Amino acid sequence: MTDRVRPLVELAGGSHAYVSSASYAACGGPGDWRTGPGQAIDLSFHHPVEDWLGRYAVRRLLGWLARARPRRKTVIEEVLASYGDPGAPLAQRLKYWPLHRFMDYMRGSVSIDTFRERVSEHAATVRGLVATARSVAEFGLTVPQRFSAPLFAVWNFTNRCNLRCRHCYQDSDARALSDELTLAEKLDLLDQIAGQYVPMMAFAGGEPTISPDLLPVLRRCKFYGMHTSVATNGTLLTPRLAAELADAGARYIEVSLDSVRAERHDAFRGQPGMWERTVRGMRCVVQQPGLRLGIAMCVHRGNFDELEDMLRFAVDIGASCVAHFNFIPVGRGTGMADGDLTPRQREWLLRTLNEWMQSGRIGVISTAPQLGRVCLVHSAQDGRQSCSHAGSGRGWKARVVAKYLGGCGAGRTYVCIEPNGDITPCVYMPQRVLGNIRRRRFAEIFRNNEFRDLLCDRSKLTHHCGECRFKNFCGGCRARADSYFGVVTAGDPGCLFNERHWDELIRQRDTVEATSAGPQGTAVRGYDGCTTTVPAST
Repeated sequence: MTDRVRPLVELAGGSHAYVSSASYAACGGPGDWRTGPGQAIDLSFHHPVEDWLGRYAVRRLLGWLARARPRRKTVIEEVLASYGDPGAPLAQRLKYWPLHRFMDYMRGSVSIDTFRERVSEHAATVRGLVATARSVAEFGLTVPQRFSAPLFAVWNFTNRCNLRCRHCYQDSDARALSDELTLAEKLDLLDQIAGQYVPMMAFAGGEPTISPDLLPVLRRCKFYGMHTSVATNGTLLTPRLAAELADAGARYIEVSLDSVRAERHDAFRGQPGMWERTVRGMRCVVQQPGLRLGIAMCVHRGNFDELEDMLRFAVDIGASCVAHFNFIPVGRGTGMADGDLTPRQREWLLRTLNEWMQSGRIGVISTAPQLGRVCLVHSAQDGRQSCSHAGSGRGWKARVVAKYLGGCGAGRTYVCIEPNGDITPCVYMPQRVLGNIRRRRFAEIFRNNEFRDLLCDRSKLTHHCGECRFKNFCGGCRARADSYFGVVTAGDPGCLFNERHWDELIRQRDTVEATSAGPQGTAVRGYDGCTTTVPAST
């Protein structure tokens, strides 16, 4: 473990220096930092389509293609549906012939059948194209891209949960909140979201499979062609429930697992026997046609040493993806704030995830936006690039996309829906309420709130995040910045380039701890404006 977390820049005598993004970029290439400098990384990724999309006339055309039409689909949807389809109405094939010719040019060597399978016949992709076209038409090309509607939403569907996990960001309970949305309100909200062409919905909790409303809402998502996923602790999954989820339209089931060791997982989850039940639930997902399994791991100091064991476990059980979640001290997680990784530990973690991603052994996603930067520097140009919280692509075109979509998407590419209808920028920012759907429409809340401009403009970031060479591809985790500094535009103290600020936070914490120990064995630890109470024995 000592070797895994040693400084990335080593000096004589074993000391280390703080790292800047400029010096990091100057090393370049997939080699290790300690092997010496390589070729500086070039971050000026460009595609000719960017020049076209920046033109006023093209923006007007995109607006026309994506505008809502009463009782009819958008032009984009009709163009894609009729492209390469000899059974499409002749009038549509003639009307959209110039656009079809342009699509012939853009698809390159990809066959028409493959294009139709991956794009035209994939409803969520089409919805995403409509949402993106509307956004470029309204705002132009911006870095990061501003959106007229989010590309996905995470819905904390209920506060009810059958477990009592130590690190729960939601602080879930055995009972539902008194003001949780009714089924009618949930369906109405989903109709509003679908009307904005949001392509993806993720259902979390609490434990969403407890709610009797989950299947009806999933079916409504399926009706609209939205890609849906369900995040669960897995203990309630059965072959029957897996089949019902698949039939209702769910495509990806993400099961949380804290450890490959049963006793360690059960200690975090608060009940014995949960590891066996969770793994049994995973197998139900793998065996159900139409469902993909993802394993979610919130990595902290209590399970950091198991990362590669977890990756191997995921491959062995048949998961298609491992989802790494940053530990962020919110909810019940404030009680284990000392469990957060150091910047150097997180750097090793992300480098390891990238190695597995590039190998093709398993898919990898992460809530740490720094994964985009690690992919840029530590993989070949034709390698896989993390483009957002929820996806990746291969080659330099993916890096162009990452320039616009990449990094933290809180309040910009995605939002969180709380059980009572509150809309927040991120599941880890529950205190930053943008509005409530019982009082305002979803579209109005997303477009008009006090944090929108801050979260869409990285020039307002501070600490090293404000000057980082990789700002367009990362931007730092806004939830971590908010949790530690109480300011959404502060630097992310979990990043290697902000290590000096992390060290200062630790010094402040230790100073306050030494003078402010409470009578019940607790210590009040100041995080530069954000106060947290944690057990003294942590």
